[in-house]
Order: sequence, then C-alpha cells, then structure tokens
Amino acid sequence: MARTLKLEAKIRFPWRGGRHPVLDCLVTTPSALIGIESKRFEPFRSRKASSLSGAYWRPVWGRRMKGYESIRDGLHGEPGCYRHLDAAQLFKHAFALRTAVHKRPEFRALAPILFYVHAEPNFWPGSGEPVDEGAKARHREEIERFAVAVADDEVTFVSCSWRKLLETWGQHEGSRICAHADAVMERFAP
Repeated sequence: MARTLKLEAKIRFPWRGGRHPVLDCLVTTPSALIGIESKRFEPFRSRKASSLSGAYWRPVWGRRMKGYESIRDGLHGEPGCYRHLDAAQLFKHAFALRTAVHKRPEFRALAPILFYVHAEPNFWPGSGEPVDEGAKARHREEIERFAVAVADDEVTFVSCSWRKLLETWGQHEGSRICAHADAVMERFAP
C-alpha cells in the first residue's frame, strides 16, 4: 500500500548545484522508495546522445552500484550503445534514488526501486503512420540488456509495458480499477 505519491518528483544527488533528476512519479510504501519513469513515444524518436558531467564519476555511489556505473561508463565510451532506451536518464535516476535512501532520514529504511514503464504504440499520433516494429524490438532488447547489467545492484530495476500493466489492472476485483484500465487502453492504445 502506498504511503505517499508525488508526481514530477525531483530527487537530489549527493552534491549542491547542477541539475538533479525529476522522476515522473515517486512512491513510498512501508518498505520501498519507488521511482517511476514512463515513456510513450520517446524511445522511437531520434534523439541526440546525452552528455555526461564529470560529477557522475565521483566515488559516492557505493559498492553495490557497479552495474549502473558500467552503464554510465559504456555511455561515455560508446554514446550510441543505447539507441532507444534512455539509459543515461535511468542510471541518473538510480543514482538519485540510492542517494535518497542513504541521505534522507524519511527514506533510510526503504529499499530503492526504479520502475520503468513503457508503451509500445502501433501508430504515431497525428500521421497514423505505423511505429517501426524493429525499433520496438530493439527497445525491448535494450531494456533487457540494461536489466541484466544492473541485476545485482542496490537499486532494483523493474520494467513493464503499459499494455501488460493495464491488463493486470483489468483483472483487478475492483470495478473502478478495471474501468480505468479499459479507458486508458482505449484512449492511448499503449
């Protein structure tokens, strides 16, 4: 059961200044701090490679963040290794979640979780052109590669498609949740 839910939640790195990540949603439960990042069409649009500040190489992430650090290092050495998944945004979110559970008293007993929920739309809005099936498959492959790389890290990484999430909600015993899932599925066709 969620204790708190905050939309567009800024969480800080362990330093002053600079830009700190903003998660789409931050949820606290009795045992977890869950940062949610949601994507719809973004993975299938062309984008420029992220530039990384030297601050991300500060030795402040702890021993159990080696997978996320390997993602960071790979992006620095080969910026195009993730073409559809915004791996830079995700490792930054993970670093910030890790910082929050170590630095903020209200989060200290909570397990940090990064939840990536993504759509796999069939058509582009407006034009009605189909979204490239190959790009969707590559996005899924990149998510899996990312998940494997960070599997043993302190910040647990979980991913799910919007379609699968809504199908799960549609099986809920509460009629309002089912109706909401159906309405979202019909309106957005994730």
